[in-house]
Amino acid sequence: MGGGLSRFIRLREASAAALIFCLLAVFFLSFLTISAMAGTETGEFCPTCPDWTNLDGWLAKKDAYEQAQQSGQQSGGQTSGQQNGQASNTPITAKVDLPQKSYTLPELITSPSSIKSDQVILDVRSQPDYLSGHIPKARSMYWKDLQRNGILDPALAKEALGRAGVNESDRLLVYGDSGEGAAFAFWALSYLGHKNVSLLDGGADAARGAGASLTTNAPSPLPSNYTAHIAPWLLVTPDNLESMFELSDVRILDARDFFEYGKDRMTNKSICLSQDKLYVNSRIKDAGTLKDLFGRRLEDSGTAIVYGTPQAYSLFYSLRLMGYNATLLEGDWWKETKWAVSNVR
Repeated sequence: MGGGLSRFIRLREASAAALIFCLLAVFFLSFLTISAMAGTETGEFCPTCPDWTNLDGWLAKKDAYEQAQQSGQQSGGQTSGQQNGQASNTPITAKVDLPQKSYTLPELITSPSSIKSDQVILDVRSQPDYLSGHIPKARSMYWKDLQRNGILDPALAKEALGRAGVNESDRLLVYGDSGEGAAFAFWALSYLGHKNVSLLDGGADAARGAGASLTTNAPSPLPSNYTAHIAPWLLVTPDNLESMFELSDVRILDARDFFEYGKDRMTNKSICLSQDKLYVNSRIKDAGTLKDLFGRRLEDSGTAIVYGTPQAYSLFYSLRLMGYNATLLEGDWWKETKWAVSNVR
């Protein structure tokens, strides 16, 4: 009798323990569900309430939610429902693309489909490339004819512009191939003081791809007496480099690839911005990408010293397109200065 009573008591204790365990389990699951659903009574996603039962899914939704919030802030901070005083009940399940932005100085770039009739077109490719087919009415001005020993020579540049019949008041459209010729011509013309210069995005290949009917007929412009108005602040020289470094808001940008940058660079404060970050198949990247790329590295009101020619010409153009104050150092004479840092022993 006593043994049966003892077994009965043990069974009741075990049942009670099991009941307590079940209650705790139900309570815990309820807590997780409440945590996951907190703030979602209206169907909205809660970015501060982790769903511990599906953490990976919650993190994906949180990423999409933050993208949507950023997009909403850039377009005025409100959705159409919120503008009417209503909260949006649409759950966020996918990433939202940010709206496209415009280049800060859109007049510096021309798409192949929007060439203007009042633009004087300069083809800066070599003479054989020009004669093999060029945009109608384009004049030939090989970009290397503006240089002496790989460096801009203002006197030679004036002669080349004169032969092409260019006047300082002309509205210019410059194009080349996938190399640095057009970007060099843009910087050179800017240094010479020309006020109205635009580059054809993608050059001759883009024009051909857009269906342009290229011609082999070469125009014969009347020679001009081109007058330059040098802008000395657009060129860094051995004489002004030190004073440039003394500016409080100066940034030093190396346009070479990361391998070259790793071997030597101009001070340890220089930043590598290689061409692959700026262009895709000779077409410059969209304004939003450039804005993010430069915005995380530069001050809007600062000065950027660009070096590492010939790639530096393209970086200079990209910075000007986005409204930055940039100047350029031609050649590699900087390697002989006290600011050169070399990792090669």
